[in-house]
Amino acid sequence: MPKLTPLQSAASPPRALVIGAGPMASFMHLPILSTLQRGGRVDLRAICDLDSVRARDARKKFGFAEQCGDAARAIERSDIDLVYIFADARVHYEYGLLALSRGKHLFVEKPVAPSYAEARQLWDLAQQQQVIAVGGHNRRFYLPILEARRRAGLAGWHFAEAVFHKPVQGRSPDFAAATWLSANGIHALDALVFLMGGLPDHVTAQTDREANSPPQCFSAVMRWRHGGQGVFLCNNGAGARREDYVIHAAGETCTLSETEFRLDRDGRSERRRFAGGRTSFAAEHAAFLDGVRTGVAPPHSLGDLAQSLFLGELIERGYSGPVVLPRAMAAERAAKGSAAPGRSVLVVGARTLFPALTRLLPKYGLVTQEELAPSPAGNRHIVAAIMGRGAAPLTDEILARLPCLEVVGVVGLSVARYDPEGLQQRGIALLNARASHAASVAEFALGLAILARRRAFVSHDVMRSGGWGARAAPGGFGGMVRTVRRLLKGVLGKRLSAYAKTLLPAAPDRRTAPVRDLSTAVVGIVGWGANARAFAACLRPLGARVIVHSEHASATEIEAAGAVPASLGTVLAADIVSLHRGLTARTRHSLGAAELERLRPGSVLINLARGALIEPEALLSRLRRGDIFACLDTFDEEPLPAAHPLRRLPNVFLTSHIAGGSPDTQAASAREVVDKVIAFLEGQEVETLSPGLLRNMT
Repeated sequence: MPKLTPLQSAASPPRALVIGAGPMASFMHLPILSTLQRGGRVDLRAICDLDSVRARDARKKFGFAEQCGDAARAIERSDIDLVYIFADARVHYEYGLLALSRGKHLFVEKPVAPSYAEARQLWDLAQQQQVIAVGGHNRRFYLPILEARRRAGLAGWHFAEAVFHKPVQGRSPDFAAATWLSANGIHALDALVFLMGGLPDHVTAQTDREANSPPQCFSAVMRWRHGGQGVFLCNNGAGARREDYVIHAAGETCTLSETEFRLDRDGRSERRRFAGGRTSFAAEHAAFLDGVRTGVAPPHSLGDLAQSLFLGELIERGYSGPVVLPRAMAAERAAKGSAAPGRSVLVVGARTLFPALTRLLPKYGLVTQEELAPSPAGNRHIVAAIMGRGAAPLTDEILARLPCLEVVGVVGLSVARYDPEGLQQRGIALLNARASHAASVAEFALGLAILARRRAFVSHDVMRSGGWGARAAPGGFGGMVRTVRRLLKGVLGKRLSAYAKTLLPAAPDRRTAPVRDLSTAVVGIVGWGANARAFAACLRPLGARVIVHSEHASATEIEAAGAVPASLGTVLAADIVSLHRGLTARTRHSLGAAELERLRPGSVLINLARGALIEPEALLSRLRRGDIFACLDTFDEEPLPAAHPLRRLPNVFLTSHIAGGSPDTQAASAREVVDKVIAFLEGQEVETLSPGLLRNMT
């Protein structure tokens, strides 16, 4: 790359915008930048994060002049010379394109982009704009690795081994990366390329790729033009983290880590210790600023890192063959990236929304409440709002300043706290994460139905108490009679104990129900919302007969889902009764003693909806008879008091409102709402919450 024209003199440090104040940035990068600012190397103008609390804390701690949330608008500022981005691959690419198109120098953390093609676009745009663009690959600044390169001289190393293992089995890759190789293992692969002086000519790779899941383990054997060979191993299902580098030349072996250089030659060992910790991170930041000052591309330029990303993609595919970089890259997307977004989305409670928010880029800007202009005219670009988990509702004062707000998306199921009627009176559409929550709740309900039908919960208690089977030991007088009969059998023998049975007849065990399959069950569903429909869809392939009572759904709608409409009395007489109603003033305590009397002995009652649907005393009274089993996830009072009688009943399985609140559900909910908001803004057909639907929701 030719030397570029420096944009700042030594007397005027470059003015920096930092996008992202997350845990890693605050722990590693921001302290280094703060030190560089104190040394006069950089001027920290603004810290940008959609989490305003995080941005405020970073501004105060690390010495930024100001904070903001709208990264796209901050990039446009004329008093910004360089942009740091500490986020995920998609954010690096989208905001990186915008920054480069505005002539800003760029530092992006790894992964530098979602793919080689996009990393190459960033690099090509940087060359066109004659600015410095680098990535956060600090292994290129490990002092032992730099010492090994110095020792290699022109002759180079002829055989290399790079190992990078992590114990992340079963976890999805971080940073919006395709696999764990591009999320983390790319560090070691890039270090191998760096040590060997560039890309290999040929690679033979293997992965453990399985259908519908990204690979976890990677291995590759490589050959270089000068005859060198290399081996790369990356196991992300390992028991411990391990990162090692071993390189060889004739009669020499060099072993490297972050802090140690060891050279073995002629039976002698030479060891040197180096500083670790933040040392390599500090070096990569200093090298970036040196490049900005001198116009000379540093060792971690995006042009070099893109090549390692290309090699990583070949290995991820299990490719075997020559390594040939594409000669030219299409420039259309880079040109598109130069346009700043014209419409924006207000984000409240952003911490629970990553990485789903990146789906809005680059078409929509992202802003926080703190950035709203005081007058409505200054906020006309804001057309949507997304409310994260636990976000405070938009006040009337905020809504008055958003004249063009078209839609509000709530990342959750209940929308009651957001004044849905008030939003609709203003002509603002309302969306929630119905599908994601419904899928999670239905999965939980299915598990309970199967286990309860098999008497698994009872068998678990029996096993815990030293017994065997799926039949709970009765208490009271009946239990005493059974105990005496067992003792007599052991003492008197079978013949006399049989006579004793006529003297001490056992009371029938009303809690005993046969172990049955779900396929032979009639499942009654009360309510026909998203959760109920999802549960019915889970039951249908297993052969269960589904009957539904709903006061709102039509018979045609229920029958189209493969279920049968029925009266409430018929549904309550099913083998399994599952409640899926919303809680309103009309449905509160709608199931009382008369309704619960319809439950047949041996049946299972499941309530994952709202505890207050059932009258509490009537529920306790019905359960104390011991002839039904209940699976309860919601309660009239939450948390359930420690001394509540439900906790002592043997025929109840209790969970603490966990049916739809897993981290997986939360992540899926964020994606669902973001996608719905995008579809709504683009004029696509999206199911919004109608007034009729809201009347029956909790």
